[in-house]
Amino acid sequence: MCVPHDPTIPAALRSGAELPVAAAATRDAFEYLRGRLDAARPDVIVMVAGDHLNQWFMHQMPQFLIGKAPRAQGPFAHERELFGLEPYDTRIDGALARHLLDRGLDGHFDLAYSNEFTLDHGFVVPLGLLRPEQDVPVVPVFTNVMAPPVAPGSRFFQLGQAVRELIESFDEDSRVAVVTSGHMSNAIGGPRMADFVRQPLSPWDTATWETLHTGDIAELVAGATFERLSKEGNGTPGFLDYVFALGLVGDARATWSQLVSGPTQPPAGFLRWSENDLMAKAD
Repeated sequence: MCVPHDPTIPAALRSGAELPVAAAATRDAFEYLRGRLDAARPDVIVMVAGDHLNQWFMHQMPQFLIGKAPRAQGPFAHERELFGLEPYDTRIDGALARHLLDRGLDGHFDLAYSNEFTLDHGFVVPLGLLRPEQDVPVVPVFTNVMAPPVAPGSRFFQLGQAVRELIESFDEDSRVAVVTSGHMSNAIGGPRMADFVRQPLSPWDTATWETLHTGDIAELVAGATFERLSKEGNGTPGFLDYVFALGLVGDARATWSQLVSGPTQPPAGFLRWSENDLMAKAD
């Protein structure tokens, strides 16, 4: 599944105040996906998102990195203070993390790894809303969507394909869920940050959402470059993590989706692929 990670979402949902229409729709989408994830009974969640220059910066940025410490913890202290994010702390599935690293080298990707990291809001927001019990092990996959040079959409797509193959070659009794978190159009700071107030959905949002459902995915992937996406807002390259999901699901179109928009928040895209649809396409 693909979900957004706006760090203001959790506090807004806890406030008890009457929610704007878009915020209520965001809440309902997360609650629906939380229920579907619970029904899937995952043994482990592979969580894919970008770090927001919190621990890696312009002078030291891995393209794709597996977190393989004993535990995954976050967020950063300043995110707790600024956004009111609650702590998240769960075990990392070391066996799957090592499998992705070791077998990735056999012919797929030479992924980086680290035992020292903190989950920022890109991970904590989705995990906190989808699995607040903090009882399912995770494997965090960090992607670079902010510090050029950024891998093109084709590489994210290929990584998604590789991760699916690697998961399928892992323990056949393990049920693995994959959650990716990114953006539709988004701008942080600067004059375009509030564009959604005037125009909740940009032409790019509308066209991209349509393509995700009925259009040419290969064309969408080819056009998903850091340079092209940045023209839609400096945070829009976060969409590359959705492109990762497109590689992972193959030819399957989303079983369920919702694009939430309104003058009170950036557009939020939700996509879910059912196990049955994924297996049908695999056959």
